[in-house]
Amino acid sequence: MGDRRVDRIVRLLQGREGRAAIKDLLTELRREEDYPDLPPQSIYIAITQENDRLNEQGERTRFVTSREGEARGWVRLREETEIISGSEATEIERSVKKQNEDIDGDIREWLRGMDWRTFESTFLARVLEALGFQDVEITQATRDGGADARVKYRRGIVEARAIVSAKRWTTRTVPVDEVRQLRGIKGEEDTAIIVSTGQFSSDAKSEAQPGQNQRIVYLIDGDKLVDICKRHQIGVKKVPLPELLVLDPEVKEVKTERLPRPDLDNSGTVEKVASPMRRLRDETLGDSDQGLSPEEIAELSGYSLGTVRSYLSDERRLKTLGDAIREDSQAREKALAIIARKRRGN
Repeated sequence: MGDRRVDRIVRLLQGREGRAAIKDLLTELRREEDYPDLPPQSIYIAITQENDRLNEQGERTRFVTSREGEARGWVRLREETEIISGSEATEIERSVKKQNEDIDGDIREWLRGMDWRTFESTFLARVLEALGFQDVEITQATRDGGADARVKYRRGIVEARAIVSAKRWTTRTVPVDEVRQLRGIKGEEDTAIIVSTGQFSSDAKSEAQPGQNQRIVYLIDGDKLVDICKRHQIGVKKVPLPELLVLDPEVKEVKTERLPRPDLDNSGTVEKVASPMRRLRDETLGDSDQGLSPEEIAELSGYSLGTVRSYLSDERRLKTLGDAIREDSQAREKALAIIARKRRGN
């Protein structure tokens, strides 16, 4: 498959109005990837990694999920924005989003203009260190297609070694020969990495797949390289913005009505401020008469009834139920409608 698993998940969710059960997503992914034994954890791993990636870049995460396993779990696409429609922050958010999208092109332009010696030495070292490699040793700069770096990776008692080749190519696709050549270089490294500003041919991608008693080859193409630069602030800088205060909808939508005052005749009136309920309060959870019953919470949040009852008795987990409903616009509106109906006595 040409796209990433997370991209396939997004596409499948978009075809289901933004939300789907884990079991349904799993069925579709197994069929598309021709992987009948694909575990449900693969979905959670894919969306968690994507959310972490976006969070590191200062961007909005894409997914909200309920970790109830294959049977009851669900995942949905997060709303595009949490900013109140028409507020002063809308234009600011739009400008920031456009800048973050445009930065990809700026990074590519910077890489295209970089001297190949710098790319294969200083820049390559920063990328490898950002990826968690230690003891980065840049070899003598050459243009013979050999190894440009040798690195180690240690986690606990586990140590691995890798050989690295850098390709600052902007007009050519990296061919399969480059993968074969790097795999064939003698050394004790069990892993190879090719870092390129361009793309890899389909043959190169196929050749890079691990085979029996062969050195594994990882491919980092131009898109992944840009992503690494953004995540680890290589050539870019994350700039914190001051907090912006806007009026809450409950304030902006306050309504008034004229009511008789009991101490005056009918001509004397006062204004009564009537603020409709706009937010789901945690204290309404578990209140079957004036709020949401455990059964209603289970239906709206996607959690099992047993889990809901357990969370309702735990103050630390109570907010989890409220957040699950608040973060789903449709569930939130249904919850508020249920509470409003109960308070009217209907």
